[in-house]
Amino acid sequence: MLRRPTCSRSVGTALLAAFLVAGLILGPSTAAAQDASPSVDLTGTSIAVDGGETSTVTAEYQFEIGSAGSGENELASISGTMWQLPDREIGDISATVDGESVDASVTEEDRHLSVSVPVADVSDGDTVTVTLEYEVAGPAGDLRVPLWVPEYSTPGQANVVDATLTLPEGTTVSGSAFPSPTAVDGNTATYELLHVPGFVAAEYGESGPGILSEDTLYSLLGVVVIVGVVVGGLAIDRKTA
Repeated sequence: MLRRPTCSRSVGTALLAAFLVAGLILGPSTAAAQDASPSVDLTGTSIAVDGGETSTVTAEYQFEIGSAGSGENELASISGTMWQLPDREIGDISATVDGESVDASVTEEDRHLSVSVPVADVSDGDTVTVTLEYEVAGPAGDLRVPLWVPEYSTPGQANVVDATLTLPEGTTVSGSAFPSPTAVDGNTATYELLHVPGFVAAEYGESGPGILSEDTLYSLLGVVVIVGVVVGGLAIDRKTA
């Protein structure tokens, strides 16, 4: 009769200890699982490239913060990559956030730079403008300029990336170009793009593309085919007449 309470107390103590251990194990992981990740869209980009042997890039990115996240996942910086292209040297990288200078973190990785821009006191519904400026050195006549591609992409439903490439005075796009310009007027090429490309490239010189460019060849081929069909049809009509 006297031993039963002792047994009950032992069982109760064991159960309490088990609950405490489970709480210590599950508590941190449960809290971490509740931390929400940021939701961010790149809603607009304006890129200006003043091209030459040393090109100056000014790129402005507008981010719409759907959710700033929480806990350890709260948005504190926006990172992106910048390709390290052969025979091109990137330097003098500076950054601003909403017009205020910040210290961008630049880390050299395998064939690219990782550039992280700090953002502070960001709330849901905010719009954050990040601007990067830097220089790219390379050979004359063959422009290849890496662009900062942020970790957050555009919605992909409209051309929200505008870019302008200004070549040295008296020159124009004279060969292959990537991306394909929307328009070329003298030494200025403009682009309207869906996403931020990894780089802008253009061969340039004093004269534009030759008359037998790829587009011209396809156009001439189309004309030849049409003329051939018409002439062939007329010849058949004459024979059957």
